[in-house]
Amino acid sequence: MTEPDALFDRIQRAQQDRRADRLFLKYTAMRESSFRFFRATPYLFYKDWSANWSTIQTPVSWVCADLHLENIGSYRGRNGLVYFDINDFDEALLAPCTVDVARLVTSLFVAAPLLRHTPETTTHLASRFCTAYTQTLLRGKPQSVERETATGILQEFLTQAANRSRKELIASFTNGRGSKCLLRIDKTRLLPLEADRDTVWPWLKTLLHNQGGYRLQDAACRIAGTSSLGLSRYIALVKGPTDKLHLIDIKATRPSVAAPYVNVFQPGWPDPATRVVTLQNRLQDVPPALLWAQPGLKGEFFVGRTLQPQADRMDLTAKRVRNVRRLAQLLEMMGQLTASAHLRSGGHQGSAIADELMAFAAQPDWVVDILRWSSICARQVHTDYETYKVAFDAGVFGKVSERKAS
Repeated sequence: MTEPDALFDRIQRAQQDRRADRLFLKYTAMRESSFRFFRATPYLFYKDWSANWSTIQTPVSWVCADLHLENIGSYRGRNGLVYFDINDFDEALLAPCTVDVARLVTSLFVAAPLLRHTPETTTHLASRFCTAYTQTLLRGKPQSVERETATGILQEFLTQAANRSRKELIASFTNGRGSKCLLRIDKTRLLPLEADRDTVWPWLKTLLHNQGGYRLQDAACRIAGTSSLGLSRYIALVKGPTDKLHLIDIKATRPSVAAPYVNVFQPGWPDPATRVVTLQNRLQDVPPALLWAQPGLKGEFFVGRTLQPQADRMDLTAKRVRNVRRLAQLLEMMGQLTASAHLRSGGHQGSAIADELMAFAAQPDWVVDILRWSSICARQVHTDYETYKVAFDAGVFGKVSERKAS
């Protein structure tokens, strides 16, 4: 059991690279639920992982490393088609392939109260995910999910993404039309540049012009995500070469929080942004239309990409997701997509080839161990969250944030 002082110390040390003026936003998000707390603290998960799984013989593969129920969703690929796939690679690295399986299954157990599922139902759903993962590995061939071949709730996700136009997405973030179209500063999703404007605006203007001839029309600070809250993040409203408006998300990156714990030698990436972009291209079947790494301000490195609608990610409060039959279908597809990413990236820079992954999948014991360990880990997450919640309500983290800002 994690002692309160040790828990607080780990959380605070992990935020040392965050912006002081945004740190309280992350602490507040972590207070929302145990699932949001889990998403915000992957370093706690990996500390437990290293204590329990570091000696287990598992094939090493390229992994998402932050796989959970809300990090898979639909998006429009660079070929114009809509896909359903893993869509967050900030922590991606070379690690035992079971890292992704355990984190997804743990997220399912952590989310059980939100989903209103019993432990028996959650174990059943987790088993469906693991079975789909192992069966896909045994076939040795990666697959992708497209709208044309999807059914049920998957087809709903993909149709929703396909029907959402670029103009509708822009309208949800802006006011005005044409040259008077500007980002809507709502202080929930978007904040003004303010003190950053004199440095950020010229940097963005040059960056976006060099990336594709984009002309910067407006920019703001973006508030999104959970684990990455507090990092520098911007949204740019730009005009392309044909005068069409586009929204581009530009987010600062950091080294993967999993790296100190997975006990696997990592390649020497030139910077964290290059790692994220390279591994997204490697793990996804078809990446988004715009995806690039770029040096930024104050020694930071940024990933730029076309903005994807948040509505196309999993929403654990939605009835269509809480339905056990429908969620089982989604989890089976998640298992297939996770295994496909591991197979697709096999043989690159030290990752296991398909034959090794297939041989591992034929061994049944590890699934039982994953289910048991993930259930225990989820109980620890709930305990840590309750400890955190009491401290947050008492003002502990608010006071820390105020000291950092002063």
